[in-house]
Amino acid sequence: MDFNSLKYITKTLILIFIISILSDRIFFSVFNKISDKVLTGQTIGKLNHYIQNKETLDLIVFGSSRANHHVNPINILKNSFNMGMDGRKIAYSATLIKLLPRNKEQIILLHIDPEAAFSQDYLGNDIKGLSSKYNRNDIIKHEIDKLKQNNLLQNLYWSISYNQSVLGILKNYFMPNYDFTNYFGYDPIYVSENQKKIFSKILQRDKKISNCQDRFILNKIYNDYIDELIDFCNKSNKFLIFFTSPKFDDKCKNDNHELRKIFKKKNLNYYDYTNLFKENNNLDYWKDETHLSNKGAQLFTKKFAKMLKLNQ
Repeated sequence: MDFNSLKYITKTLILIFIISILSDRIFFSVFNKISDKVLTGQTIGKLNHYIQNKETLDLIVFGSSRANHHVNPINILKNSFNMGMDGRKIAYSATLIKLLPRNKEQIILLHIDPEAAFSQDYLGNDIKGLSSKYNRNDIIKHEIDKLKQNNLLQNLYWSISYNQSVLGILKNYFMPNYDFTNYFGYDPIYVSENQKKIFSKILQRDKKISNCQDRFILNKIYNDYIDELIDFCNKSNKFLIFFTSPKFDDKCKNDNHELRKIFKKKNLNYYDYTNLFKENNNLDYWKDETHLSNKGAQLFTKKFAKMLKLNQ
């Protein structure tokens, strides 16, 4: 290959690269405008809803599905929002807490599962649920990079941030599935009679004893984020409360005890409601062994609201 041919190929490749970057930025800009108008759905709508209103809220609930489906925030405080999301753990929630204003008094209710907190397998990959904001928010970008959950090409091709969410965004852009103005983040679970029968049968045949943990070392990511949240909340006028939602039958209780000890040492508020319904385990309260039905969630919320009122 002669020098002129090599020069031509190089110029062509550079041109292709420049065009690809420009195309990426155009798509990113256009899709930003579309996605910012989406305020429904768990793909990005709920996140947008939270970001738009976080400056004015008085109480926010964070955590996994066991926060999302278990706490009706407006039954605790009217100006509130449940930012719980299915499959999310502490990395996702802590990052969103760090977006809150530093000059407003706010109550933060953060759900924590003891078994997850002590699991050494957790790497913070739930934070990828914030990838759509990677090149739009410095705090989110920093947290994703810190946990090494970033796509290396995201710094070059920004539209990669939308790879997993395009269809969900477009669906909720053209066909919103609820009125976001009357939505407070709580997603109740309504259980059919058939589902109740199935759950009852599962309970009758599931007599196995769970393999409980016997070593209790707090996952480093959990420990670091808990300490960071203590610092953030102390400096930002936030009242931080950790809580654990009810379970139908918690076969492993040592992790709850150990987590209480850790929170006590850190001088944190922690309320463990794992056994809330132990003496009155009505099947109507449950969807499965770890998720409450709307009926159970409303009862749990009342208990939570009463506790918060006593501590204010």
